[in-house]
Amino acid sequence: IMQGRITKVLNMKPPEILSMLEEAAGTRMYEMKKDSALKTLEKKQSKVDEIDKLLDQEILPALEKLRKERMQYMQWANGNAELDRLKRFCIAYEYIQAEKVRDNTVSGVQQIKLKIMEKDDTSTRLKEEIEEMEKKISLLTAEKEAQLGGELQTISEKADSLSCSLVKETSVMKNQEELLKAEKKTAQKVTSNGCFQHLLS
Repeated sequence: IMQGRITKVLNMKPPEILSMLEEAAGTRMYEMKKDSALKTLEKKQSKVDEIDKLLDQEILPALEKLRKERMQYMQWANGNAELDRLKRFCIAYEYIQAEKVRDNTVSGVQQIKLKIMEKDDTSTRLKEEIEEMEKKISLLTAEKEAQLGGELQTISEKADSLSCSLVKETSVMKNQEELLKAEKKTAQKVTSNGCFQHLLS
């Protein structure tokens, strides 16, 4: 302490004495740095507080919204994948059913073709049988007509002969009837004459 300043030092207040001691010890510079660092720390803390406030008010709600959207997207993606899987399953099922229908249809068509071929064979066979029957009928008709022609001629001749005989018998019968009538008349006359003579006697 310089001469003449002892009284001043003795009259100093404790903070002033402390400041003087720090200056004499060389710690004043560190205190200034400390104060500067504290001020910087306060500024940094205010910035941190602002950042925390920004996080609480803007970033965290946006992040939560993004998380919800991500969850919804994952649910949609899972649902879409499940839908695609079910669609593929349905398409595979429809394909299998279509193959079964196709196989059944092909089998049915083959059976129908076989039936058609059988019907065609039956129709052809029936046509042949009909043609054979028609030929037989034609032959039988020709034979019958030939036989009937001869029989008709015989019958016609017999009818002519019988007609002649009938005419003769009819004329003979008429003659006999006339003779019978004449004899009846004669018999009546004779009878009437005999009864008259009997009455006279």
